[in-house]
Amino acid sequence: MNTEELWRATLHDFNNLLAGLQGVLDLSDPRLPLDARNRMRLETTLGDGKTLIAMARALALGRHPDSGMASWQEWKSGLEQRLEPMATLFRCPIELVDGGAGGAHWPAPLLQDWAAAFTRQILPWATPGPLRLEASASPEAWILTWLGDAPLPTALRPEPPPDAPKNLPSLWLRATGERLGIAVTETPGGLVARLGRSLP
Repeated sequence: MNTEELWRATLHDFNNLLAGLQGVLDLSDPRLPLDARNRMRLETTLGDGKTLIAMARALALGRHPDSGMASWQEWKSGLEQRLEPMATLFRCPIELVDGGAGGAHWPAPLLQDWAAAFTRQILPWATPGPLRLEASASPEAWILTWLGDAPLPTALRPEPPPDAPKNLPSLWLRATGERLGIAVTETPGGLVARLGRSLP
């Protein structure tokens, strides 16, 4: 990723963000308060904008949130809060299940942000759902498995094709995954992300 690619991705994504805000206005009656559905769309779009700003700042300046550890229940709750708006927007329930995660502490908040951004990338293939995300931990690694047949996003392939998306989420997912040492593989049961217990 070079500076021009980052600028192009930023301008493209914020243009789409403004189009999304305009879409909320176009679907609303200007004489009436926003209904529940359009209010949710507005709040989700604004939340996406904040996320894009954080991604752009991280890519441009290398600034990441301070890392720490959280209990499984705290980590699960934090990720569920990130997943809820996109589940509502796509009308696709997302189930975060304990597949052997409860006995470990989990890295926060960057792994939660990464897992949420990854889920957003594959959610269109999972609708109408539900999408099951299974978390487990071994002495060697934290493991997240998105069950189903969603394909690995092209931007995260070992050698992305020339036409791979170069939007902010894709660039951020790849850069952050490489920084943390997350390995993503396709398996018959779903997409598996593995992060070694020895953090970089």
